Amino acid sequence: MNNQFCCAQLRIILILLLACSFGVVNAQFLRTSYFMDGVQYRLQLNPALAPSRGYIHLPAASRTDASLRSNALGAEDIYNLFKNADDADYFTNDKFFNRLKDLNKANASVGTDLFAVGKWHGNGFISVNIGLRVDGNVSVSRELFRFMRDMRGINSNDYADYVRNIEGEELNLNAYSEIGVGYTRLIGDRISVGGRVKGLLGLGNVNLKINKASVKMNLQDVDPDLNWSTADYDQLKDVTGTAQIDVDADLVASCHGLELKTNNDGYINKVKYNTNKMGLSGFGAAFDLGAAVKVTPEFSVSAAITDLGFIKWTKGSTQMAHANSADLNYDSENPGDVERFRDVIGSGKALNLDMIRLVPDKTDLKSRNTMLASTLALGAEYRLVNDKLSLGALFTNRFNKPDNDTELTFSVGVHPSTLLDFAVSYSPIMCGGNSFGLAMKLGPLFVGTDYMFMGKNTKCCNVLVGLSIPLGSQDD
Repeated sequence: MNNQFCCAQLRIILILLLACSFGVVNAQFLRTSYFMDGVQYRLQLNPALAPSRGYIHLPAASRTDASLRSNALGAEDIYNLFKNADDADYFTNDKFFNRLKDLNKANASVGTDLFAVGKWHGNGFISVNIGLRVDGNVSVSRELFRFMRDMRGINSNDYADYVRNIEGEELNLNAYSEIGVGYTRLIGDRISVGGRVKGLLGLGNVNLKINKASVKMNLQDVDPDLNWSTADYDQLKDVTGTAQIDVDADLVASCHGLELKTNNDGYINKVKYNTNKMGLSGFGAAFDLGAAVKVTPEFSVSAAITDLGFIKWTKGSTQMAHANSADLNYDSENPGDVERFRDVIGSGKALNLDMIRLVPDKTDLKSRNTMLASTLALGAEYRLVNDKLSLGALFTNRFNKPDNDTELTFSVGVHPSTLLDFAVSYSPIMCGGNSFGLAMKLGPLFVGTDYMFMGKNTKCCNVLVGLSIPLGSQDD
């Protein structure tokens, strides 16, 4: 069985994430940079926090970020999950299984600026950017991995009365380009406000939701420790009885160039991305709003909401499919049924298209809207030693799927000059207090992470790297 569901963009996400040897959480911003005056990337979290100097980002030398987060799975686990190999065996490891939650969630993101420029003009800071983003998230239940372990003979089972119910599986993928124009205005010495309007060009959106998958067996003369993936004729020849697979699942995809290939039975067994047919699949808009106030010369507070927006995906780019498992009933009286059943359930794929049996549906295609994952940011900072040292606390909540991402980040910054800036941070929620962040600006180069990569079992990690050409400061 040579079917694969993960389309090209999702594979690219994981390759880039693992190749950078860092990890993740929500790639489009870096919490550790929020209180660094000389760093322009904090505009992504609050458009009121303009940097002390202007900048230009050029293609192939501008900002690139990557992130990965999970509530249970490590970086290597997530790679194996998205790799979706038929002969995968990572789930047979007891340590892996014992780490699982009832519902296991993972988010991955990659973003870059194709071009960006920002410049002070009097008391105002104007910025323009053209960027590209790809975001993906997945949720997988513990019961799915328990079932896969059953089929590998890890657990002894009574196949005369076997039932396994799997619920809550979902996969989302979103790719779009962004063209943004922002403006920050200083009001006196203590207040700054900012906003950004963004035009969005939708490249692709995919949502697969498996509401229910139920496997029932009433089979006799089956070894309770049978490995179905390697079972041969001698092990199956005496098997009698019936089995049934019942699936409720829906797929909706809006992406020019995405091809859903079907086999002779009419269900999707392969997904390809044809670059010759790629094109814009949707259009949308989003807004960022922010403000910052110096309560005293040393103490300041700030707040922002970003990515308030949507993308409308066109009818012409949209495809739909629904599960049809009516022919997944097996009876030993029918020649070859047991072998076909073995081939379906013995796969090591977490996303098994042979079991889901998605059938394309062209009867009710229409345009559709999806919302961006908005982020709320609340910050407080205290400055010491003539603004050379800062203590900061930042609360963020990203309204993400399948769940919100909430974090509280504490940071200490050292700010010798506009060309040199350093910060260290600690975020206790997402990584369970098991990671810390670092950021440094050395002239035109910036490197930072909120969550250090701590090895293959790291649950969350991220990195942002940027190179910019400096422009004039506010005082020029």
